[in-house]
Amino acid sequence: MQRRPFLLAALVAASILPAVAGAAGAAPVNVKHTIDIESNNGHVLVHLTVFNYGRQTIWIPREIAEGKELTGRRFDVRAFDNRPLDYTGKMVKRAALTAADYQAVEPGKTLKSTIDITPSYAFKGGRHTYNIGYAGPFLADVSKPDQLAESPAKPTTFAHTGK
Repeated sequence: MQRRPFLLAALVAASILPAVAGAAGAAPVNVKHTIDIESNNGHVLVHLTVFNYGRQTIWIPREIAEGKELTGRRFDVRAFDNRPLDYTGKMVKRAALTAADYQAVEPGKTLKSTIDITPSYAFKGGRHTYNIGYAGPFLADVSKPDQLAESPAKPTTFAHTGK
């Protein structure tokens, strides 16, 4: 009978030990990316939303955050037969990204941007169906740009009438 209180105390200690250890380390990261597609008037607009549900700031590529012209294949755009569309947009050869190339998203905040990907991918003329995915790259520590993490957005299907 005397062993049971000791066993109970040991089980309680073992169950709270990971929580105490986690509290001493870095704050947990909890990031979610979503994409919604709007296709009208000959344009394909990607509405990207980044949710930072964590307790620390994360950083996403500024190019995506500001909705500027793409400088490389950032989205996985595929024809309905699963063949990737050619990337036809601007390709910029550059040095490794630095902290200045990222936009902060504070804990508990949401960032939204809209990117016109029409000139960046070889959409066919006429009405076609496409699939698009986004890897959702982000940094948990902007001082460590080589430690890029990903929170992929759920791929989505859309129809587009190209010119």
